[in-house]
Amino acid sequence: TFNTEGELIGVVAGDKVYGQKLNKKEWSLRKIPRVETYKGMIFGNMDKNAMSLDEYLGELKWYLDIILGRSDGGMEVKGGPQRWVVNT
Repeated sequence: TFNTEGELIGVVAGDKVYGQKLNKKEWSLRKIPRVETYKGMIFGNMDKNAMSLDEYLGELKWYLDIILGRSDGGMEVKGGPQRWVVNT
């Protein structure tokens, strides 16, 4: 389990599987150095020196605009809830 800062705060049966050797600080999520948005979509790039999202998308933006701009209210994508429960 990770908190909202990406820090590992819990591992199911962690003590039984890893013992005291598991250093949770070493297994936190990596920070994404470059985050950009386009039409409400969020893109993350691990290379902070990469070209801009605008440049990368190039002519694809025309197609995205058609798909995402089909109504005045915009588009909303909802996924199912994600929750894993492991019986121990």
